[in-house]
Amino acid sequence: MKAAIYARYSSENQSEKSIDDQVRVCRNYCNEHEITVSNGHIFIDEALSGSLVNRPGLQALDKAAENKEFEAVLVDDLSRLSRSNHQMLTLVLKFNYYQVKLISVSDGIISDDENSKLGIQMRGLINELYLDDLRKKTSRGLEGQKLRGFSAGENVYGYCTKPVGELRLNKKGQAKYDGMVHKINPEEAEIVKRIFKEFADNSSIHKIATHLNEDKTPTKKNMRGGWNVSTLSRILKNEKYLGKWNWRKTKNVRDPMTGKKKAIPRPEKERVPIFREDLIIIDKETWEKVKKRQQDLQGTWPVSKKKKAFYPQKSYVHTSPNHLLSGLMRCNTCGGAIVLMSGKGTGYYGCYNAGRKTCNNTLLIPRKRIEEIIIKELKENLLTTENLEYVYKNVEKIAAEGFNEVPELVKKKNAQYEKIQQEIQNYLNFIKLGNVSKAVSEALTEAEKNSDELKQEVGSLEFQKENSFKVPPKEWIKHRLENLRETLNKNTVSSSLALKELLGPISLEPILTKENDFYQLFSGDEKNFKPYCVAHSKIRTLALLDDERKGSNWLQWRRR
Repeated sequence: MKAAIYARYSSENQSEKSIDDQVRVCRNYCNEHEITVSNGHIFIDEALSGSLVNRPGLQALDKAAENKEFEAVLVDDLSRLSRSNHQMLTLVLKFNYYQVKLISVSDGIISDDENSKLGIQMRGLINELYLDDLRKKTSRGLEGQKLRGFSAGENVYGYCTKPVGELRLNKKGQAKYDGMVHKINPEEAEIVKRIFKEFADNSSIHKIATHLNEDKTPTKKNMRGGWNVSTLSRILKNEKYLGKWNWRKTKNVRDPMTGKKKAIPRPEKERVPIFREDLIIIDKETWEKVKKRQQDLQGTWPVSKKKKAFYPQKSYVHTSPNHLLSGLMRCNTCGGAIVLMSGKGTGYYGCYNAGRKTCNNTLLIPRKRIEEIIIKELKENLLTTENLEYVYKNVEKIAAEGFNEVPELVKKKNAQYEKIQQEIQNYLNFIKLGNVSKAVSEALTEAEKNSDELKQEVGSLEFQKENSFKVPPKEWIKHRLENLRETLNKNTVSSSLALKELLGPISLEPILTKENDFYQLFSGDEKNFKPYCVAHSKIRTLALLDDERKGSNWLQWRRR
């Protein structure tokens, strides 16, 4: 019987050895019961809570089970699938529908046994009660840190954190302090004051965002797209700039169907007021002016229930690209992302910030046409004799990474090796501070021993990788390149990432003239300036052309 193994640990503070232990327990069970598990059917989620629905490893397991790639799924215990009783029972029902048996080794539960239903229900209830208890303990711990003046994880624009207290090593050999405390970031604090002052002086939020983007003012996390209305609205509502770092104002509840969190207000009696005079950035007079103007605007301009006509599709919120050019193009006016907009047919690409009225670049590009031009140009360049030879020389390495199971193990071992190297460095830094003890010396020796063993394992696996795959014939490679569009569309995510790596970011710059509006596109390295294609536009929706003779006013897409 073919089977798959699923393993998970929930916190970065837990040992990664937990994954190996779970897999070992499941493999031992397989050996005792003549069950076969290939390396390709071991699914893991590292440092992810069991309450989350959208775990990459769990989603891959679900997809493989639906495709009938195995007949059973093994877990160390049912809590590895989910701590939520509802989610866990849903997964059990899905596996039953797929006709895939679920085996929980430590619980002694097999889903197709007659008496398994009661056992599954009981384990699910126990796991959910454990999760509730863990939430309460975590909340108490964070509240204690907060009352002692330490940070509880807040990342607010205008502030930064610094470590305080005694330096010590945790169980993983990482240097840790007693806690982190907030302090004012002078550069960011000036930006916060500017935002409040401009809004109090009757500037609109849209206008403030536009000015900040034009000045290339950095955001807290250097967000893609720069400053926008949502970010500025949150800043203008944040009482922390008044020194009010209140605790337990809201609590998170999770949608049982989607797994998404939502913050809801707590009752007044549950809130913990905390005042930090040393963290005041905005004076009360400015704050009151801002609040009064917000109230006046809210009364004058009620929120419309209708969506804006010029509004991006929802595809831009996904973490993985849905289209070939997803994440590849940028607006040269504001630095924001060029995303797929609503429109007829396959849609149009345009500046995301223009939809939020924080950028004046409202030009649109037909998606289908720009994809055709890019693929046509790529194909012509790839099918030269020189490039075909280059592709052939490199395809063995690429194919081996895609089809051989060994590279994934190499990657995992390399990651373990790098972490041990960091652990060794932490020990050495700890010793340099004068903290020499027998326990530290023994731990350092053990870490160095593990490092040497992992280095040998990686070397052995690298040898297996280089000698376990044969290169496909040149005819096959050429055929795939000739059908480039079909090849790229088979896996949009991988293809989009490959195009991004190959072309680099493409910057779209509108060129305004008396007659027409144009786009000028740039890509890659400035040293190799080369015309790519041209386009002509008499209206704001650009009709991209690849023949410069079709118009005197044309758009150049250049790769540099």
